[in-house]
Amino acid sequence: MHKFVFILLLQTVCLSVFSQKATLSGKVFNKNTNEVIDFAYVYLDSIYTSTTTNESGIYSFSNLTAEKYKLCVSVLGYEKFSQKINLKPGINTINIPLEAKSFELSPIVITGTGTHHRIDKVPVQTEIITKKDIADLSGRNIEEIISGISSSIDYTTSSMGTNIKINGLGKDYVLILVNGKRLTGDIGGYADLSRINAADIEQIEVVKGASSTLYGSDAIAGVINIITKKTKGKIVASSSTRLGGYNDFKQLNTFHFSSKKISGKTSFNYKQKDGYQLNSMQFNNKWESNHDLPFLVPTFYKSVNKTKAYTISQSLDYEVNKKLSFDVNLSWYEKTLFFPFRAQMHNYYYNDRATSIGGKYKLKNKNYLSFSVDFDNYLYYTEYPYKYNETYITDKDIIKKTYYPGDRFKNSDQIHMISQVKGVFNLNDKNKLSVGTEVKGEFLEAKYRLTRPTVEAYTYSLYAQDEMKINEKYSLVAGVRSLYHDKSGFIVTPKLTLMYTEQNFTHRFTYSNGFKSPTLKELYYYYESDRMGMYRLYLGNEDLKPQKSHYLAISTEFKRDKLRTGVSLYLNRIYDKIDYTIIPTTYDQRRRGIEEAKKRYNIDNARTIGLDCHFSYPLFSQLMINGNYSYVNARNMTQDVRLNGISEHSATCKFSWNKKWETNTLNVSLSGVYKSDQFYLEEDLKRSYTDSYQLWKLSSRLSTTKWRNYTINLSGGIDNLFDYVDNKPYGSHYGTLNPGRTLFLELNIDFTKNK
Repeated sequence: MHKFVFILLLQTVCLSVFSQKATLSGKVFNKNTNEVIDFAYVYLDSIYTSTTTNESGIYSFSNLTAEKYKLCVSVLGYEKFSQKINLKPGINTINIPLEAKSFELSPIVITGTGTHHRIDKVPVQTEIITKKDIADLSGRNIEEIISGISSSIDYTTSSMGTNIKINGLGKDYVLILVNGKRLTGDIGGYADLSRINAADIEQIEVVKGASSTLYGSDAIAGVINIITKKTKGKIVASSSTRLGGYNDFKQLNTFHFSSKKISGKTSFNYKQKDGYQLNSMQFNNKWESNHDLPFLVPTFYKSVNKTKAYTISQSLDYEVNKKLSFDVNLSWYEKTLFFPFRAQMHNYYYNDRATSIGGKYKLKNKNYLSFSVDFDNYLYYTEYPYKYNETYITDKDIIKKTYYPGDRFKNSDQIHMISQVKGVFNLNDKNKLSVGTEVKGEFLEAKYRLTRPTVEAYTYSLYAQDEMKINEKYSLVAGVRSLYHDKSGFIVTPKLTLMYTEQNFTHRFTYSNGFKSPTLKELYYYYESDRMGMYRLYLGNEDLKPQKSHYLAISTEFKRDKLRTGVSLYLNRIYDKIDYTIIPTTYDQRRRGIEEAKKRYNIDNARTIGLDCHFSYPLFSQLMINGNYSYVNARNMTQDVRLNGISEHSATCKFSWNKKWETNTLNVSLSGVYKSDQFYLEEDLKRSYTDSYQLWKLSSRLSTTKWRNYTINLSGGIDNLFDYVDNKPYGSHYGTLNPGRTLFLELNIDFTKNK
């Protein structure tokens, strides 16, 4: 009997004790995306009991006393979680949302030194346009995006392409790279940037001033490096569609794949837009001699013509082993420029074929050797949709031909071949040495447009650069390139950059030389053309000297908390600048109807001097403001006039508002661009000016990751919010070719599968 009472009493006590025990479990997840977080450290602070979440983000504690605790979670990349809880007997479930930390790791750039640096620690001053900047702006093309963010960059477009300008110097002095390789192939020296879709850009890096030490000829005003998206370790398929006013349609489809040894990217890029007139009238060139004639006459020409273009590209990367890797890049590009029938009875057709092969061999201590061989063939045709009788005039003969619908005439055939070998060596903790060699060959065939059927030029160069970490505050980059151009001779271009950092300030001083050899067209051109109502002869000059420059710049940047601001002063002196000069016409030329003859020559002296300022600051947690201002005084010192097409004052600003909730992100941006008037010295030596203008854009973007493996971005907005149009008569110089207020809509879908 006593045993029975004892057992009953013992069971009662045990049940009472166990009834006070508690269990705790739950899921740890990302507050914004709902993604589970594995290997998070979860602990009860008061009793020092801990565990970690599993692959499903689940944590659990058992055999706890039902009382008050302090529940804590810690994991890299997220804000620490801490909450007081009161456990009840039995099962308790508490799910824990974590806020991701907003790490401000500055992006990596490579263009300034040819080696990788964080943007805030790179010795050579570099501007960066990030993927987010590009998405916020939702620009119609690359030129609009770059000039809409960096006030020191401007552009004008024509049927020949884009004239990009940096700090007062235009297309002849700006080197454009795509993934570190020259964008070769142009028409009349204008870069053809329509080969690249903005939706495929990872970031854009801009280095201002002479950069011939690293990049050779053409880099007198600066370098723009467009870096496209490239994904490793994943399977990614993406589609981007943009539709704007005047049937401005863009489609980009890409597919990335990778395995243990090989990865690649396939892309298809299509663009089209309708042309438009800014004014249906043009100046009557005969009015000067007869004022009884109308001052303006109708025209069918359009300021912007209809175009269609597509690019197909393929890249492959193969990793032989941990040390050796190879890459191959192929692309095919076609573009047709359509003219109105009543204005011009033929169109233009462009075709570019590019191939690149490269490799990299890793050595000890992060040293490496790399090589590349690039081949680019750019062709420019006149295309005849109707029967047409054409006349060609050379320095020796007059040739007449009849073309039928579907015929093409090859105006020019350009070939560029570039081979490079480069080595990067970490000599010690304070010195990184880059050495390399480059051989470049240029070939041009332009029937009826040159003094001889085909011409060619070769450049051979060697360069070396040392990046020296003097101490914690001082860094020095010193380099020199020596090159031989078979038409211009031997040139040496040094560069020196000193960076000093102290607390929140970074100071940089740069001196460098620039170099540009005469182009084959500048040397051998012979072309007669009826432009703007006057029959002119354009001649090259085989006695042209290379253009050289001396560049000086000093800059200061300030960084504190979330405020970023900076100012830079620069001087760029250009010697033997190449331009056209009017020469007397000969008796035979006048008999053929030539009214004016122009020949390439070297201007003795030109210079640009200016100031760049920038700042960014969050007005509050969700609203960011960015601003840029540039002043440039660009002059032809020999004639004491401003250089053509340059705005002395430029400014950009952007207000960007972001809101996150669950798996969605909303961005609303208001951006503006201001340009002061531009000066032009006409071919008849008259002076003209464009109007100053400002353009504003309102855009919004909604991004969601609600569906697994998919990211969807929907953008829309208003271009030219206040409907500004520079509608002077056709043939005038325009500040902008913007057609007025238009709407746009863009949809981007990305599918990602981690391997």
